[in-house]
Amino acid sequence: MPTLQFIRATSPGCELTVAARGEGLALAQRLPEVARTLSLESGTFAKLFFASSLFTTEEEQLFLSADEIFSWFGHAQPEVHAALRSLGVRRVGSFSFFSGQESLHAVAYYLRCVGGTELLCPSLALGHEDKKWLETYWRQRGWAARSRLLLLHPGSGGKKKRWDAEGFAHIARWWAARNNVQVLILLGPAEEQEAAHWRLLGDVESALSVWQAVALLSRSDLYVGNDSGVSHLAGAVGARGVVIFGPTQPQQWRPLGGALSVLRNLQYRGEHPDDAGIALTEISVDEVIAALSHLGA
Repeated sequence: MPTLQFIRATSPGCELTVAARGEGLALAQRLPEVARTLSLESGTFAKLFFASSLFTTEEEQLFLSADEIFSWFGHAQPEVHAALRSLGVRRVGSFSFFSGQESLHAVAYYLRCVGGTELLCPSLALGHEDKKWLETYWRQRGWAARSRLLLLHPGSGGKKKRWDAEGFAHIARWWAARNNVQVLILLGPAEEQEAAHWRLLGDVESALSVWQAVALLSRSDLYVGNDSGVSHLAGAVGARGVVIFGPTQPQQWRPLGGALSVLRNLQYRGEHPDDAGIALTEISVDEVIAALSHLGA
């Protein structure tokens, strides 16, 4: 998002088109900086990978209409560059995806690709329809208008970055002991099979759209999660809470924005670099509660 915001701010009057897939596409479709979105799943982009591909007139015009293309798609495939050159694209910047190959934040890396030199925080704002959906959701749950919400995201797309499930359970029970509070657990596709376990601790959602997740994050009073995409969304909407790191580097991957405290046990991780997951001996429940309390919980 900061990359798109930078391009839009430094190129007044430009019409920014974003080609993406999955949740990235869904997110881009509602960003005010973006004039048009295209799916990377379409056959048009697949053709770039084959030297013998024939493009329709409409497809050729799509690429020729661009004054400049920034691409992280197919960077290692020479066929992609050759196809774009053959189509007559004037200016193409091609870059590898960030995977921790440099000791800087991922956002700083992507901004540098497009000429940015200052780190920018992502920012997401709800539209009218998102706000209406949130009001309806709150009402259908039967939650009081002034209920305080703890939102937990115990997943991370991979077990190696996940804090011990019992830690999240302790935090849920700690919060539930208060008056007028709710606990909501967001699960991703990799955690859907765990839904029954998490329902013992609060309400569970596992099939939300990215913008529905954004809406709930914006309404949360506290957030606790791992190094994950959801945690980055939490930062973008200004959430308060804690993000727990284990094997990954916060200086490269921490969420920007909001009031999110990062917890990482550097000494433990140095002594146990190959540990899969984040044990309670690495990051304790007391540490997380202390960090939440410091935020005014």
